[in-house]
Parts: sequence; structure tokens; C-alpha cells
Amino acid sequence: MRRARSLAVLVVVSTLALAGCSSVGHHTAGRDAYDYGPQATLRVCVLHTDDVGADRVQALIGAVDREFAAYGIRVVVPWTRAWKRAGFSHEALFDDVAQRTLEAPCDRLVAFVDRNAGDFLWGLVMPEVLGAVDQATHTRGYVVATRASLNQLFSSPTATSVHEFYHLLGCPHAATMTGCYARIARLKRAILPEADFFPGVAPDGSFLRTREAVNDRVRPGLAGP
Repeated sequence: MRRARSLAVLVVVSTLALAGCSSVGHHTAGRDAYDYGPQATLRVCVLHTDDVGADRVQALIGAVDREFAAYGIRVVVPWTRAWKRAGFSHEALFDDVAQRTLEAPCDRLVAFVDRNAGDFLWGLVMPEVLGAVDQATHTRGYVVATRASLNQLFSSPTATSVHEFYHLLGCPHAATMTGCYARIARLKRAILPEADFFPGVAPDGSFLRTREAVNDRVRPGLAGP
């Protein structure tokens, strides 16, 4: 098994899972109890398949930007690039994104993928992955950006995007978002202006404050088997 596949992932799966442990939690009044500090910019570089157009990317990023405004985080897109699905399976899609070097000025790399007829048929009978984020650095992931399955009646592409972007801030699955609020506040305090980077998050919750530190975590995977 390739090293990249050993990376743990945070995923949104079938409608059954969406009703339980796959939630990042419900908002609470505790969100206003934290000092999130000055405005910060999260630069998200975007890969997209042919059926995910610029308007769709802008709409999904815009939804995340509005959600994160409460934390003083502005989400911007330095660049978008056309991208071809690396394969049918979740593993193939995820591995392709997770193994990519995070280049400047990107703080995060997200692929927005379309759905096809095969995905629709799969979603009728099997659990379906609607998004994933790497747990090694919380800096790379993908989101299903178009509707083509029954699962997406319960979790729209917009809801999935917001969900996965919370994972990109290091927020885990939980019943409420209280712990997430605290983590976001700490994450913003960990920003080093001289590093010109919005930190990643390691599995133990520590912060990866430079782009080099993030890339070092996945470089063995980049080398292949």
C-alpha cells in the first residue's frame, strides 16, 4: 500500500453517517466567547474538473467565506487550475490531491470534483464519500461540487464545502462546535507574519507554521511506493 494512503482522512459519507458522527458539530452561543484576533486571510488554491465551472467554484468559496467571517478569516483564491479526475474511487481522488506539494502562495489546496453517471449508480447502493481532508496537515482535500446522488439531498455541495473547510482549520467531528471555536482562536494566534502562511494542523493538534513544515509531512508520500 502506498504511503500516501496511510494518511488518515476526515470524510463525509452516507446519509446514515451524516446523521451522526460525521458532523463537525452544531453552532452554540460559545462562538462569541472567544477572541479571534485580527483579520487573517486563508488563501485556498483550487483544482477543478471540467464540469465544475468558475461560477460554481466562486459560489462554494463564497459560502465558506461568509461562514468564516465570524472568526475574522477572509477566504481568497490565488489561482484555479483545470484538473482531471485521477480515478473513480475516493482513494484515487484523495491520493492525487494529498500528494501534491503545497506551493506559494497557497495555504490550502482543494479540488472541486464533478459527478458522473457511475457515481450516481454507486450512490444508490453504497456509502458515498462527498469530501475528504488529510489529517496529517489539514491542508489538502477535495469536495464533490455537483449533485448526482441521493446522499446529496441530505448534504448539499455547499454544506459539504463548509464542513470540509472546517476540517481544513483542524476541527474534528464533534457533537458541538465549542472545541472548534477554541481551536480556531489558537490557530490564528499561531500565525507567523514572517512565514506568510496560514498554519496547518498536525494530528496531535500542534500547528505547522510554515509551508515547508507542511510539505515535509507528506514528502515521503510524494516519492511514491
